[in-house]
Amino acid sequence: MSKRAFIRILAAFAAVVGLVATGVGSPAQAQAQEQKRRVGYTQVVVAPAVYDLIGSAGITPAAVGGAKAFAYKGTLAARFPITGYSVGKLRIKHSGGISLSAGSANITLRRFNIDLGRLRVSGKVTGSAVGNAGRVDLFKIRLTDRPGLGLVKLQLTGTAAGALNATFGVNAFSAGDTFGYATPRPLGRF
Repeated sequence: MSKRAFIRILAAFAAVVGLVATGVGSPAQAQAQEQKRRVGYTQVVVAPAVYDLIGSAGITPAAVGGAKAFAYKGTLAARFPITGYSVGKLRIKHSGGISLSAGSANITLRRFNIDLGRLRVSGKVTGSAVGNAGRVDLFKIRLTDRPGLGLVKLQLTGTAAGALNATFGVNAFSAGDTFGYATPRPLGRF
């Protein structure tokens, strides 16, 4: 990724973090105390090709833990409540998650953290093939190629692609594949 592209991504998310911090006092106060209440949401839209792949494989997605899922522009979108943030660590925390299941095979991704300093999204992972994997990096944050679907593109990490393949007995997912698009809406009504 070029330095210019990196700066554009960081500036976009810094603006989001700045919006979240508005009205909570100084940046030092915001860093010292992370907000524990819902302060908006992040919308994630599944890439249309991934949505088609999931559907054709008989995999059923479902929102869990207070997240919401709904049809969106021919694919699936989910909203995850923003529950906290750290201005100093450039991190946005979420509750809720999503489960994917096909027969007895299942995997649940929940409690996402957007880490702007590392341009990664991590989450807690549990499932039939991975057990309780704990918190792992799921996506790399990159510039969007579909602005109508989201502010940034989410590319699978090798760990996430491997967990999906192992869970569903496929070789359909690879590191670097676009899984979806995300847009934090820190002041949005959930």
